[in-house]
Amino acid sequence: MKKIIFLFIIILSILLIFSHLKDPYAVNKSESLQNISWDHWFGTDYLGRDLFSRVLYGASNSLIIACLSLTIVVFLSLFLGSLAGIVGGLVDTSIMIFADSLISIPSIIVALVFVGLFSNSIIVVLIALIISWSGNYIRYIRNLVLNIRKEEFIVLAPLRGSQGSNLLFHHILPNILAELFSLFMTDLGKIILSISGLSFLGIGIHPPTPELGTILFDGKSYFFIAPWIFIFPGLAISLIVLTTQYSSYKITNYWRGVDD
Repeated sequence: MKKIIFLFIIILSILLIFSHLKDPYAVNKSESLQNISWDHWFGTDYLGRDLFSRVLYGASNSLIIACLSLTIVVFLSLFLGSLAGIVGGLVDTSIMIFADSLISIPSIIVALVFVGLFSNSIIVVLIALIISWSGNYIRYIRNLVLNIRKEEFIVLAPLRGSQGSNLLFHHILPNILAELFSLFMTDLGKIILSISGLSFLGIGIHPPTPELGTILFDGKSYFFIAPWIFIFPGLAISLIVLTTQYSSYKITNYWRGVDD
């Protein structure tokens, strides 16, 4: 667990330190499509912008948006999922119908609707991700709550005076947080893929704001003459996703007491 935390601190430190080396917005057409060099570690794009700084800024933006959207999803789903699992009955049925309706709406459809209404922005991406991911989390948390309620210490908790919010915050939530955090790390990589996908299709973050998907989109037209524009943001996405998946795997094993 300590290694995972240390790894994320290192990654964030690299992003914060190196992202300020060059201005990712600075246009210099006299240096357009330059190959990898000491001055430009990842080369330059078609406008002469430093690709290394753009990839780092893009990765930072993707991580921030992914963490923010997923955190909102988790808190919203904790409230609704716990409410459904504890209260049950009509409340449970209503919340599950709502969750299923959210699950049925693809993020790209939500993004297209909001882009048509408000144009491209980070807010549009956040709304699309929150709407499309909340349904699964509401259902997942509700199922976790239902399962934990069957445990003997939860059944006996009301006899000790633990009811309502006290039961939820002191007995139920502490016992589902490990699984929830593991899922959070797994889905963090998936959400970054979603953000990049939306931006690649032109319905995500609006240029010239650096984002890995928009950098990929810019690079596809120059793949045969300047492949580095396409390759490096793709590698960055792959590295982030693999890191989150590996972290999720290690966290799961840590909480289960598995030594590997």
